Amino acid sequence: MFLGEWEGGLLRQQVASGDPITAEMYAAGRWDVIPGAEPQEDPVVRTTEAMARISAAHPDERVAVFSHGGVIGLLVALATGGEPFAFSGNDNGSVSHLVITEDRWVLRRFNDTGHLPGGLDLSVAPTQLPQPAVGWFSA
Repeated sequence: MFLGEWEGGLLRQQVASGDPITAEMYAAGRWDVIPGAEPQEDPVVRTTEAMARISAAHPDERVAVFSHGGVIGLLVALATGGEPFAFSGNDNGSVSHLVITEDRWVLRRFNDTGHLPGGLDLSVAPTQLPQPAVGWFSA
Protein backbone atom coordinates (compact mmCIF):
# COMPACT_ATOMS: atom_id res chain seq x y z
CA MET A 1 0.00 0.00 0.00
CA PHE A 2 1.31 3.40 -0.87
CA LEU A 3 0.58 5.66 2.10
CA GLY A 4 1.44 8.98 0.48
CA GLU A 5 2.68 11.55 3.01
CA TRP A 6 2.76 8.83 5.71
CA GLU A 7 5.14 6.50 3.84
CA GLY A 8 8.42 5.30 5.32
CA GLY A 9 7.25 4.55 8.85
CA LEU A 10 5.36 7.80 9.38
CA LEU A 11 2.03 5.99 9.73
CA ARG A 12 2.89 4.65 13.18
CA GLN A 13 4.25 8.04 14.25
CA GLN A 14 1.14 9.89 13.09
CA VAL A 15 -1.14 7.36 14.81
CA ALA A 16 0.88 7.59 18.05
CA SER A 17 0.77 11.38 17.97
CA GLY A 18 -3.02 11.37 17.68
CA ASP A 19 -3.12 12.99 14.26
CA PRO A 20 -6.81 13.73 13.50
CA ILE A 21 -6.50 12.06 10.09
CA THR A 22 -6.13 8.78 12.00
CA ALA A 23 -9.70 9.03 13.29
CA GLU A 24 -10.95 9.80 9.77
CA MET A 25 -8.98 6.85 8.39
CA TYR A 26 -10.53 4.40 10.88
CA ALA A 27 -14.03 5.83 10.51
CA ALA A 28 -13.86 5.48 6.74
CA GLY A 29 -11.91 2.18 6.82
CA ARG A 30 -9.71 3.53 4.04
CA TRP A 31 -5.99 4.15 3.75
CA ASP A 32 -6.58 6.77 1.06
CA VAL A 33 -7.79 9.27 3.66
CA ILE A 34 -4.06 9.88 4.19
CA PRO A 35 -2.92 12.77 1.96
CA GLY A 36 -1.32 11.45 -1.22
CA ALA A 37 -2.13 7.79 -0.52
CA GLU A 38 -3.13 5.57 -3.41
CA PRO A 39 -6.87 5.04 -3.99
CA GLN A 40 -8.29 2.16 -1.91
CA GLU A 41 -9.30 0.29 -5.04
CA ASP A 42 -5.69 0.00 -6.29
CA PRO A 43 -4.40 -2.43 -3.64
CA VAL A 44 -7.68 -4.38 -3.83
CA VAL A 45 -7.24 -4.91 -7.56
CA ARG A 46 -3.50 -5.59 -7.24
CA THR A 47 -3.83 -8.19 -4.46
CA THR A 48 -6.88 -9.89 -5.98
CA GLU A 49 -5.13 -10.21 -9.34
CA ALA A 50 -1.96 -11.53 -7.65
CA MET A 51 -3.89 -14.19 -5.77
CA ALA A 52 -5.69 -15.20 -8.98
CA ARG A 53 -2.35 -15.58 -10.79
CA ILE A 54 -0.83 -17.59 -7.94
CA SER A 55 -3.79 -19.93 -7.59
CA ALA A 56 -4.04 -20.42 -11.38
CA ALA A 57 -0.35 -21.31 -11.56
CA HIS A 58 -0.65 -23.81 -8.68
CA PRO A 59 -3.98 -25.64 -8.90
CA ASP A 60 -4.55 -28.06 -6.01
CA GLU A 61 -1.20 -27.14 -4.47
CA ARG A 62 -0.10 -25.47 -1.26
CA VAL A 63 1.68 -22.17 -1.77
CA ALA A 64 3.33 -19.92 0.80
CA VAL A 65 3.02 -16.19 0.16
CA PHE A 66 4.93 -13.73 2.32
CA SER A 67 3.64 -10.19 2.70
CA HIS A 68 3.24 -7.30 5.11
CA GLY A 69 0.29 -7.00 7.45
CA GLY A 70 -1.70 -4.49 5.42
CA VAL A 71 -1.97 -6.86 2.48
CA ILE A 72 -2.72 -9.83 4.73
CA GLY A 73 -5.48 -7.88 6.46
CA LEU A 74 -6.89 -6.82 3.10
CA LEU A 75 -6.88 -10.36 1.70
CA VAL A 76 -8.56 -11.76 4.80
CA ALA A 77 -11.18 -9.00 4.72
CA LEU A 78 -11.88 -9.76 1.06
CA ALA A 79 -12.15 -13.50 1.77
CA THR A 80 -14.59 -13.02 4.63
CA GLY A 81 -16.53 -9.99 3.43
CA GLY A 82 -15.25 -8.19 6.53
CA GLU A 83 -14.72 -4.50 7.07
CA PRO A 84 -11.51 -3.17 5.45
CA PHE A 85 -9.60 -2.68 8.72
CA ALA A 86 -11.16 -5.60 10.64
CA PHE A 87 -7.99 -7.69 10.28
CA SER A 88 -5.33 -5.04 10.74
CA GLY A 89 -2.63 -5.40 13.36
CA ASN A 90 -1.68 -9.00 12.65
CA ASP A 91 1.60 -10.15 14.19
CA ASN A 92 4.92 -10.30 12.33
CA GLY A 93 5.70 -13.88 11.39
CA SER A 94 2.12 -15.04 11.90
CA VAL A 95 0.40 -17.52 9.60
CA SER A 96 -2.91 -16.89 7.91
CA HIS A 97 -4.42 -19.63 5.76
CA LEU A 98 -6.69 -19.01 2.78
CA VAL A 99 -8.13 -21.72 0.57
CA ILE A 100 -8.85 -20.36 -2.89
CA THR A 101 -11.13 -22.13 -5.34
CA GLU A 102 -12.73 -20.97 -8.57
CA ASP A 103 -15.90 -20.11 -6.66
CA ARG A 104 -14.70 -18.59 -3.40
CA TRP A 105 -11.99 -17.83 -0.87
CA VAL A 106 -12.21 -19.50 2.54
CA LEU A 107 -10.33 -18.33 5.63
CA ARG A 108 -9.02 -21.31 7.60
CA ARG A 109 -6.64 -19.57 9.99
CA PHE A 110 -5.73 -15.98 10.87
CA ASN A 111 -2.74 -14.56 12.77
CA ASP A 112 -1.56 -17.91 14.13
CA THR A 113 1.65 -17.38 16.16
CA GLY A 114 1.77 -20.76 17.89
CA HIS A 115 5.04 -21.57 16.11
CA LEU A 116 6.76 -18.49 17.56
CA PRO A 117 8.20 -18.12 21.07
CA GLY A 118 7.20 -15.32 23.39
CA GLY A 119 3.42 -15.40 23.50
CA LEU A 120 2.98 -12.91 20.66
CA ASP A 121 -0.74 -13.52 20.58
CA LEU A 122 -1.27 -12.53 24.22
CA SER A 123 -1.22 -8.73 23.97
CA VAL A 124 -1.20 -5.85 21.53
CA ALA A 125 2.30 -4.53 20.89
CA PRO A 126 2.74 -0.75 21.28
CA THR A 127 3.74 -0.40 17.63
CA GLN A 128 0.44 -1.77 16.34
CA LEU A 129 -2.33 0.54 15.22
CA PRO A 130 -4.94 1.16 17.92
CA GLN A 131 -8.47 -0.01 17.27
CA PRO A 132 -11.21 2.59 17.57
CA ALA A 133 -14.04 1.82 19.98
CA VAL A 134 -16.86 2.29 17.46
CA GLY A 135 -17.59 -0.57 15.08
CA TRP A 136 -14.86 -2.89 16.35
CA PHE A 137 -15.16 -6.04 18.37
CA SER A 138 -12.47 -7.67 20.45
CA ALA A 139 -12.27 -10.97 22.24
